[in-house]
Parts: sequence; C-alpha cells; structure tokens
Amino acid sequence: MHFRTFLTVSTLASATLLRAQTATATVELDKLEINAGKEAVFSLPLDSAPASGSRLGLANRDLPVSVSVITQEVMQLRGLRTAVEAVEAAVGMTGGTQFGSIPTYSTRGFGSNSVSVMRDGIRQNTASQSSRTVDSFLLDRVEVLKGPASLMFGEGAVGGAVNYLSKAPSPVARGEAFVSAGSWDSYRLGLGWGGPLPLGTKEHPVTARVDYSHNETAGYVDRNAQRYDAVAGALAWQATDRLKLSFNTTLLKDWNESYYGNPVVYDGVINTTIPGNTNVEVRTFNNATDRMVNPRVVAAARTTNYNILDNYAKTENTFSRLRAELRLTPDLELRNEAYVATQLLKWRNLETNTWNPVTKLVARSSFLHIYRDDVLAGNRLDLIHRGTIAGRPNRLIVGGFFERNDLTRGGTPFGLPTTASSVSLLNPAETSGPGDPDYFMKTSKVLIETAAFYVENALDLTNSVKLIAGLRHDSIDLRRDTLVTPANPTFARYRKSYSPLTGRAGVVWSATKAVNLYASYSRAAEPTTQLVSFTATSNDFALQTGRQFEVGAKGSLADGKVDFTLALFDIEKNNILASTLDPVTGLRVSQQIGAQNSRGVELAAGFSPADGWRLEGNVAWTDAWYGKFAENLGTGVISRTGNTPSNVPEWVASAFVVKRFPGGFALNGGVRYVSDRFANNNNSVIAEGYVTVDAGASYTWHDVTFTLRGRNLLDEEYQPVAGTTMWRLADPRNLELSARYTF
Repeated sequence: MHFRTFLTVSTLASATLLRAQTATATVELDKLEINAGKEAVFSLPLDSAPASGSRLGLANRDLPVSVSVITQEVMQLRGLRTAVEAVEAAVGMTGGTQFGSIPTYSTRGFGSNSVSVMRDGIRQNTASQSSRTVDSFLLDRVEVLKGPASLMFGEGAVGGAVNYLSKAPSPVARGEAFVSAGSWDSYRLGLGWGGPLPLGTKEHPVTARVDYSHNETAGYVDRNAQRYDAVAGALAWQATDRLKLSFNTTLLKDWNESYYGNPVVYDGVINTTIPGNTNVEVRTFNNATDRMVNPRVVAAARTTNYNILDNYAKTENTFSRLRAELRLTPDLELRNEAYVATQLLKWRNLETNTWNPVTKLVARSSFLHIYRDDVLAGNRLDLIHRGTIAGRPNRLIVGGFFERNDLTRGGTPFGLPTTASSVSLLNPAETSGPGDPDYFMKTSKVLIETAAFYVENALDLTNSVKLIAGLRHDSIDLRRDTLVTPANPTFARYRKSYSPLTGRAGVVWSATKAVNLYASYSRAAEPTTQLVSFTATSNDFALQTGRQFEVGAKGSLADGKVDFTLALFDIEKNNILASTLDPVTGLRVSQQIGAQNSRGVELAAGFSPADGWRLEGNVAWTDAWYGKFAENLGTGVISRTGNTPSNVPEWVASAFVVKRFPGGFALNGGVRYVSDRFANNNNSVIAEGYVTVDAGASYTWHDVTFTLRGRNLLDEEYQPVAGTTMWRLADPRNLELSARYTF
C-alpha cells in the first residue's frame, strides 16, 4: 500500500516574533549564543523558546508554566529510539504502548486522552484515536507542556500536552546517516540532509531538509513483528526582506503484528466489597469488586502471543504545513499557517486473553475490525505586536483558526463472532480469525468543525516582573451520521455544540539575574469521551473542566554550572461522569458529579562538575485521588471517592551521567525508578514499581561515532502501562550496536 499524497494550496501572509527588539534584547541574544552548546546537548534548555509553552516566543525561563524539552542531541546521547522513550526523559512522565500499537502517556495524575499528542502543533484527534509510534530520528525535539494546555491546543489536555517537532531546513549544508542492529532481529536506518539550494540568492536563500527513517523488529514476543517507515521534507524561502515562506510535510507508515499482553494467572479472588473478607473464591476476576490471589505471569508463557494468526494493525499518516511570515512594520507582524493531516487505519485483532481459574484455560474475546479514514484541514492566522504600554515593553498576539475534521469510522462486519475458543496457556492453538481480513464495514461519518479565537499578552511590569496572560474561546460543532441502519432511528443523526472558554494567567519575577520565580493559574476543557465517539447517549453531558495552580522556580546557579526547574502544582478536574441511584425510581443513572484531583512537586537539575562530565536528574512526587466518584457495577453503585486513579505512580525519578574522555571515548548511563501504581479504580490490582538501568559506551573516529548500548540491564520484568487481567510487559535485557556518520 502506498502513501496517500495531497497538495495544500493557500494564499498566506505572516511572520514570527523576532527575539531581538531593543538593545536589552540584543544582550539576551548574546547570552543565548554563549550557551548554545549546552542548550543543544543537554536537557533543561532554559533559554530556548519552546513553541508549546507560548505563541509569543518567550524563553523557557520566562514562562509561568512547566515545559520540558528533549532535543535531538539528547535523544542521540541517551539512545532514545522513539518519541515514547524521549517523552519519558521529561520530569514526571511515564509512557508506553498499549492497545496493540498505540502510545499513551501519564503525568501529574492524569493519562490517556487527558494528555494530548501533537505533531508540529497539529492534533489529528485524541491520543487513543490517532497516536502512533514515531522514530526519534525524524524529530528535532519533543516538548512536554505540563498541566492544562487548552490555551495552546484547545479542548482536552487537562494533564498536559506532548508535541513532536520536526527538523527544520538548515542554512549550512550538513547531513547524517545512522544504522543500528540489536536484539530480536531489530534494526534502524536513518538518512538526512539539510542545507541551502542553488535556487535562491545570498540575500534571499532557499533552504531545504529531507529525512528518512526505517525501524523494524521481530519483537521478543512470538508473532510481534513491527515495521515503521517515515519520510519528511521541508523547504524555506526568504522571499523578500519582510516575507518568509516555508513548507514541511511528514509521511508515516507502520505495520504491526499486535501483542496485547500476557494473561495474568491467579489462584482465586477475594471480594473486596465485603469488609474484612478473606474468603477465596475460585472463579473469574471481577475488576470492579475483586482482588486476585497470587497474580503472576507464568515464565514459560512469557513470549506467547494469543492473538489470531491473521491479525494486523497498519496505518498511513501524513502531516503538512504551509506557513508565511510577514513583517508589516518593525513592531507588527503577521503569520499564517495552513495545515492538513490525514490518517488511514485498518485494524484486525483479538484483543482480550484472560485466565480462567476454573477451566485452567485462556479465554479469548474482543474480536474487532477497526477502520478509520480521516482528513483534518485548517488555517491559523496570527497578528503579533511588539511595543510598549505606559513605557513598558509589551508583546501581544491576537489570532484565530478554523479547522474541519472529516472522519469515517468502520467496524466489525455484521454476523462475525466477537469471541474465540479458549486455549491452553502454554500451547495455544493458533488459528486465523473469522471473515475476510481485508473487509471493513463503514459505520459512521463524523464531522467536527472548530473555530477559535485567542489572545495572549506579556507585559514587563518592571525590569524584573513580567505579567503573562491569555484567553481562548472555542466554538465546536459536531455532526455524526450513521451509515448502517440503527436499531433506534433517533440515533441515525446526532448534533452537538460546545463553546468552552479557557486560559492562563501568570507572573514571573526575576529574583536574580539567573533565577526566576513564577506563579500561574490555568483552565482547560475536556469532553467526557473523545468527540469522535459521541452519540445521542452523550447529549446531556457538558464538557469536563480542569484548573491548575502552579508555583515554581527556574534558573542557573554556580556560574551556569547548575541548571534547575522546580514546580509545585494543584489540579482539579470536575464534571466527571459518575453513577448514582435515582431516589425515586432506584435506577442507576450517570451524572457529571465526579471530580479528580492531584497535587505534587517536580524537580529537575543538571550539573557540570568538571570538563567532560554532565550529571542530570529529576524526581516527581504526585498525590492523586478521586474527589468524588462512583462506578456502576451492574448490580449497584459503589463509591471510589478517595481512591487513586489507575496508572498513576506516586514517585517517578531518573538520573543520567555522561563522561567524555580524551581521544573520542565516552561512557554514559542512566537509572529510572517508577513506584507502584494501581491498575483499576477499585485499587485492588497493583502494578509493582520497577527500576531500570541503561548504559552505553561510544567511540568517535573522524566523523563516525560507534556506540554499544545495553537497556534494562537488570532484566526487570515490569509493565510500562498498568494492566489488570493482562500485563503487557516491557522488553527484557537487550543490546544494540550503532554507527552514526555526519557529513
């Protein structure tokens, strides 16, 4: 299957904010140049301007929120192969792959669709609908904005937002080639080049960038082969002294034999709804009421895959942007951006395999065909003014956008069974699934149109105090048309509209020349479920709301040898769906009366004690709980108030050290700790905490760097994403040998 191609044509005009405005700003730029080496190679780039934190081009140290930046150089140094591994390098972030091949993230007590995932600022859909594994070779950096992010990225993102940013054209010709081979027949290839083209002139240059990556593995589990191919291209043209045009596009293609996890074997269950109960019952586990007795993954079944033989998940995704930046006057700039994103996904899997302690067999169910054909198109226009208010420097952006997300959804054809026969734990019968593996029944068309208006302003109240605030208003219109005959005709067509108002306000105080203190308040809005899945049963539900208070510090100490960030946060998410009993009828009903809370502390620091040394570490403590929440058990309602949400660790900590020796040798290593997490709202299933250790040794000869890297050297058996009756375990101990050539 080939990539779909498309052409986006738009008449555009705009310009980015200039970092230098006055003589004072010029001094700041000199400081940036001095620190350029440190900013690129190590984390905590406090003087860079993350695109995910503000549209005003503010330096990270001047933002009243937490933004982690993981550069391409950091990815190379630490051997971070995918965007998921890069994100986990940020303070307080956990991530992994679940649902066959979909990455997911958790931070500050929230996960799943509460953490938005974007590509160059484009969010194709919620994470569980469109997120795919991305090779880190294609990325310039990964940015992680912590806490409510609706000001920047619209509905969703109460917990945070992850933004994958592509490599940009280079004014100087340079290229790189990368190859690696590792355990389980794994190998990666990467080839990229950027530089000026002969089409331009010295005054009006044309620059370009092109990259290709291939990532393939047989997987440590049986029948878990994976392939990821991607190509990215970018062009930039300084058309006039005032106008710059740029275009970039990325095409991704992946194919997977899916592994959903190992069935958890247990001896029996204990009903936790009975106080003091110790009676062990030999029956299947109930996630809402039970605790397993002696849960485990049998070592002999560690690499067994219980999926059907003809399972697969394959996608083709594209992301393209056409951007214009126009300086109207020295103080006024216009920026316009048109973008298109597409997704074509076909998915055929048997997704559930659970242990039955009575039959001593593995029960298999949840046979699904999934089809998605999505086209997202939009246009954003920003006007930026840099001037003064009452003689004080001020930066203002006023902007808006309109986008249309046209989605076609499909599922399992009528008449096909959703379950398969039970199989032996150690010797499962390998069979193909029912029906035509290439046939998908299209079930609905969904159209989501969003128009937004936003304003953001940064005012220097004094030489040491900045006031930064922004507001955003969205108008969201959703239409869903059923393509198959529904049982209830009223469900054939569905309409819904939302108009959330979100924003952020903060103050930054330069306590010293090198240390800033800040405080902020932010708000977000999030649907009760992903918008594309809304039906008439969702009609009475409003958007969930989230708010965050955050205070912190960012700065450098010991003459720039130590960089640090410190953040304390408090988040509350309201209007969560919870179950109650109608006092008149006694029927179970869903109402938006639930709340989820979290509070915590995050600290990250980097230290250069001597030439050739770099030490970095971060630690995050999170206390998360349901402020008010109840679940429908089918036979009644049970309160979860005070329980911890699933997949939220109390502690996440990591440390990394690198030592460079004369002659081109270098050693590096890292350790990461994630504490216990609950796997269900009942808090009866615990995913045990884990410690992983990675290490690498490299040698640079001329323009080639050879690296031998070991991962999970302790051979820890752990779950990146907590599961209940199925544990999707991480890779065991493995090795990789790589070579990188720069030219």
